[in-house]
Amino acid sequence: MIRYVNEISDIGPTLVGRIVQVATKPEWGRGTVLRVQTTHAGGHPQHRVSIQFAVGHRQLLIPPGSICEPADEPERAPGWIDAVACATVDDRLRRLPLDATQVLGTLAQRLAALAPHFCVSDDERSLLRWARAQTGVGDPLSRWTRDELQAALAQFERHRDGYVRELIANARAASGPAAVDDALATLDPAVREKVRAAFEWRVRDTRSDDNR
Repeated sequence: MIRYVNEISDIGPTLVGRIVQVATKPEWGRGTVLRVQTTHAGGHPQHRVSIQFAVGHRQLLIPPGSICEPADEPERAPGWIDAVACATVDDRLRRLPLDATQVLGTLAQRLAALAPHFCVSDDERSLLRWARAQTGVGDPLSRWTRDELQAALAQFERHRDGYVRELIANARAASGPAAVDDALATLDPAVREKVRAAFEWRVRDTRSDDNR
């Protein structure tokens, strides 16, 4: 049987109220133990552990399942090198990751790399999934409030939309509108509408400036 670092072996009523993680489900983040029920099967104890995660309530049967002490996660307090490099956890939360921006390829390929970042909303599940993907923090609500996450998402979307507007404007200037339309046509329709909205906002804004 596989054993994990910081695995909790003493399963019983004293676990209630403790913060734990499931090693095989890091995307669930940290959870609070609500209840432990112990039965015996074949002369061996078996525990049904109820845990409340940010993503919902889960029940785990131990064995075969296992729970661990919460894993260490990046600290929010940055060192000066991180601060200068804009590499703190808070920075990563608000910025497009490098795998979305440092893509060498056609406009269609670059938009495809950006597409997943248009599939986030401020719905709680989506918000927490986005924050985990951005930072690697298993339980974002242990570090930020929901209001802070929503504010960070708004900043992220402004940065994302600004990047896309510049990308499309450069492509349109270099290859013409038809090439841009062809690249946009390769996107999922819902994503395509969001990309179009970001760029068309820039066009409207530019026209407003010209008319002042």
